[in-house]
Amino acid sequence: MKKKIIGILMLLAVIVCMSAAAFITGCNDKDKRSWTVSADGGSIKAELKDNGKYGFILELDGSGKLPDYSSKKDAPWYGKSGRITEIKISDGITALGANAFTDVKTASVIIPESVAVIGDKCFNEQTKICAYGEVTASDGVIVYKYSEKKPEAAGNFWHFMGEFVTVWESKATKVLFIGNSFTFYSDIPTLFSQIATAAGAEVVVESVTQGSWTLTKFADEKDEFGKQVDDKLKAANDYDAVVLQEQSTRPLNNYNDFLAAAKKLRDKIKATQTDCDIYLYSTWGYKEAADNLKVTIPEMEARLRVAYENAAQAIGAKVSYVGAAFTSVYNSHKDVNDNYCANPESYKDSPEKGFALYFKDDNKHPSYSGAYLSACVHVATILGFNPEITSFTGELDAATAKELQNAAYRVVFGS
Repeated sequence: MKKKIIGILMLLAVIVCMSAAAFITGCNDKDKRSWTVSADGGSIKAELKDNGKYGFILELDGSGKLPDYSSKKDAPWYGKSGRITEIKISDGITALGANAFTDVKTASVIIPESVAVIGDKCFNEQTKICAYGEVTASDGVIVYKYSEKKPEAAGNFWHFMGEFVTVWESKATKVLFIGNSFTFYSDIPTLFSQIATAAGAEVVVESVTQGSWTLTKFADEKDEFGKQVDDKLKAANDYDAVVLQEQSTRPLNNYNDFLAAAKKLRDKIKATQTDCDIYLYSTWGYKEAADNLKVTIPEMEARLRVAYENAAQAIGAKVSYVGAAFTSVYNSHKDVNDNYCANPESYKDSPEKGFALYFKDDNKHPSYSGAYLSACVHVATILGFNPEITSFTGELDAATAKELQNAAYRVVFGS
């Protein structure tokens, strides 16, 4: 009897060990981050590397052809596709197989000159395929070809703007700003144009602005400035971006009317424009309003940001996070932003003056520095490149401008 019990216990131990081994093997398969993938005698190593932001860079190194996969789920990295933010392909790889990266939603991918063929449904539809050489791809798939200078002939071409992959546009990017004094103080639309142009971008910038106006008024064709908005939208169908800026506290104090007006303007834009993105201009906290709300200036901005994000999601728009950039610079230079407006003369010869974001007469509207920061955020958001590459600094010294540019870059691109 004793031997029988011992035998049963040993059998149970074996079963437990086998189950544990199977579990560990399953975990290892799931957590695997490198594979040898090859076809037709080639040898390619694919490896997932941490990008520092809870995501991965998928690197492919070697030679020969990346194999075809029967479906996107057969690609070995499929289980982590949602966390892959970049694909790097080394020179030496000659072909990229079908369904390899279908579920990887990167903005762009650079194809080395050695790659001659891209298989069916290889990349996600939203990924811009940017090649250095001649590439054969499935019908309907756009492959952009590298051109350092803007080509004179029509076609699909790409280049680098700073470190960013950028498509050469056949026309200038046309932007319309709609807002009140938080848009026209220090002329943010003009600063947007100057920063973008000095970085090599072609833009046409227009605006409809009026102090204290709400989006409800701008959405009303019977209003003087609402009619101007209507007239502009009906006169042309080629705006690439429209930026909507609400009165400074309305998203907090009257969210429903803010949202209703944003929807009405969205409908007008969609009805008149061929291919236009809508951006909600998320503004900043400031002392008077923050005191009334009994919160800090950064806390006010955080509440505004949530309101703009909710509205953007509701109407299918994007957010330009100007307020978040203000908060970043405010936190880094809190003393000057808390004290400058009360005693501007004390900062007359101080380099810190360049980080005073608020207009000295009301501690609310953007100073030149605040407007420059705002324009940098809009440039990075709408045009998709790092504003640090611009040569335009305006009234600012180079070091101050660079810090404001970097603050905008970090907010928009999360670095």
